[in-house]
Formats: sequence, C-alpha cells, structure tokens
Amino acid sequence: MNFYKFNLLLTSVLLIVIYFKVPFYEDWLKNKAASPNNNMFEQMQNMDINYRKQYRFGSSYMVYKDMERMLSKHKDVVVLLPTTDYMRSVNITYVDMPEPAIFYYFTGIRSVIANSPDVQLANWTLLASKKGGMRVLDIKSKPQLDSLISLYKPFIK
Repeated sequence: MNFYKFNLLLTSVLLIVIYFKVPFYEDWLKNKAASPNNNMFEQMQNMDINYRKQYRFGSSYMVYKDMERMLSKHKDVVVLLPTTDYMRSVNITYVDMPEPAIFYYFTGIRSVIANSPDVQLANWTLLASKKGGMRVLDIKSKPQLDSLISLYKPFIK
C-alpha cells in the first residue's frame, strides 16, 4: 500500500512539473505568481477593493476614477473616448484607454468611441493634447462633436 501511495505522489509531482514547463504557464508562474513585485504580505494588509484595482491597473484606473468623480455631478453623461493609439500620438504613455464596456465597469458612466453607432449622444470627451495634457470637456455643439470624431477616427483600427 505504501508503494502505491509513493507512486501516486511521484506521478502527481511529475504532472505538476510538466504543467509548469509549458511556456504559457511557466511565464505566468515567473511573472505573476512568483514575481518579486507581487508581495503577498503587503496585499494581505490592504484588502480594500479600490486599493487592489489601483495596484493592478495603475495610472489608467486612477484617470478613470478621476473622470468619474468630475462627471458624477452631471446627469445623462455620455463620454467620447479617444483610443490608446491617439493617446500615444500625443505622447501620453501612462494611460491606456479601454473600450466603452470596460470604462462602464470601472466608472458606471456610459461612453462611446468615434465609430460607435450612438456617437451622436456624446456630450463629454476626454481631450488629450501634447501641450495641455488631458482634460475632460463638455461638448456644446454638433460641429464640435464632429471635429472630435474626425480627430479620433484615424486612430481606430
């Protein structure tokens, strides 16, 4: 009976080693689970959901939450979001722009991109420029919305 248990132990250890030798899982083990940046004891001290989201998603998440804080005072907000490629073209590398569903998940605010079918509903935008950084602006007229759409459209894949 002991010989059977020992063989079972060796077989299970061998299967686990083979599993983590697959390049995808080996990469996950090295970069996620056993990463020096992934300090389990520090994370156990901070169990707050917002802290964990900030830790995981970084500066992009903080930009989304700042937008939520600024726009929470207004009713019926629909935000026109630029793409990440547009953000890179104006040298803003620390923010990755999400798709509208993910932005809604993080903030609870509806958003659209330039090729969305209901882009005409947008009444706010995140405007990024090389000189001015990023700012949230309200869209006051249809020509202003059309110019923003034409600005963002070339960067949509």
